[in-house]
Amino acid sequence: MENSRRKFLKTVAIGAIGSEVLAGVPGAFAKQKSTETGIEVQKGYIVFNEKTQKNMERLAEELVPGAGSIGMKEKLMNYFRRDKGGATFFDAGFWNLESISKAAFKKSFYELDNKEEIEKVMKHVSVRNRPFFNQFRTLVVKFYYGDPAVWKKLSYDGPPQPRGFMDYSEPPKSGKNK
Repeated sequence: MENSRRKFLKTVAIGAIGSEVLAGVPGAFAKQKSTETGIEVQKGYIVFNEKTQKNMERLAEELVPGAGSIGMKEKLMNYFRRDKGGATFFDAGFWNLESISKAAFKKSFYELDNKEEIEKVMKHVSVRNRPFFNQFRTLVVKFYYGDPAVWKKLSYDGPPQPRGFMDYSEPPKSGKNK
């Protein structure tokens, strides 16, 4: 009953409303809470259950190898806790990913071992559910390359402003003005 048509339609409907509409209604989700197994967006309706989170981690790792090493799951879950409309949209996308994986290979996406099977599911989702796939990939890339631990791996010291410049009052000197 977990992957019912009703749950899918309900999730898509809430996700389609979007975070902009929900953000414009003051107090609409004032009592939202996070649970150990997901995010409760309205009384009795929880998105991002344990299986969805595992699929999310797996897809993030497939899109950007090493994403798990910087705590990608926590970064994404924190983002979804703040954006309930987005959370329902992405939950519906992961429901679709799970359904395709189970229909084709009788396993959850996170349980797939064969690289060809993983690529087939990802290819199908990237074509048939393009908005979900592209938006999720964009989020993962932003969070991955926005992490200071990754900057160090890339030999990038990061933006200068947190540490500042040596002297703000003096214009930069070129080699010609010595």
